[in-house]
Amino acid sequence: MQKRIILTGIALLAVSAIFAQKVKVENTSKSIGGGKNDAFVTVIYNSKESDVKKEWKALLKQYAPEKVKSGGEIMADNATISGISSNTIDIYAKVKQAGNDVELTVGFDLGGAFVDASHSGAKTAENIVYEFAVKIATAAIEREVKAAEKLLVLKEKELEKLVKSNDRLHQNIEKFKAEIETANANIKQAESDLETNTKDQEGAKKGIEDQQTAVKLVGDKLKEVR
Repeated sequence: MQKRIILTGIALLAVSAIFAQKVKVENTSKSIGGGKNDAFVTVIYNSKESDVKKEWKALLKQYAPEKVKSGGEIMADNATISGISSNTIDIYAKVKQAGNDVELTVGFDLGGAFVDASHSGAKTAENIVYEFAVKIATAAIEREVKAAEKLLVLKEKELEKLVKSNDRLHQNIEKFKAEIETANANIKQAESDLETNTKDQEGAKKGIEDQQTAVKLVGDKLKEVR
């Protein structure tokens, strides 16, 4: 039970390390949408570029763009996000793998100007990027948890086998001890029987010698009669 608690703790520590990486969104100037423009940048931890691109394209569908173009950037043409603008906007996104993480850069083109920190729709734009990053990061954490739980189950099974093996070894030890006790008793009995046998042999030899003497005496009597 104690070992199971330890293994569970190890799995939780691994997951806690991921949670410690808070999702943040920064509004800054980036090369996106054909120039240096304002954009919202975040890092999605423990993710793959291909997965982020796939999920981002799926997210864009809810903003009903006329079309979505893929390439160096993912571009949603004439999307509708009322929290940012009453007019349609173009959404540009760049996805870049950075080690085990993915950097996501998103620019919201109002038609000549990009949403910046001072725009009334900045919070909406930031929330879109933030919630998307949290969703992907959460999915990554859930995969980590499942992997940790799977490993925990394997280790528990390994421990269970070792415990059963330990029980069998203890049983064998007790069995062998009993056999040793029985063997020791048999040895003592054999040693006692050996002593008795030795004495019996000496008695038998004496008996033979006495009988040989008796035979000789009878033989001598026979000679006297003749």
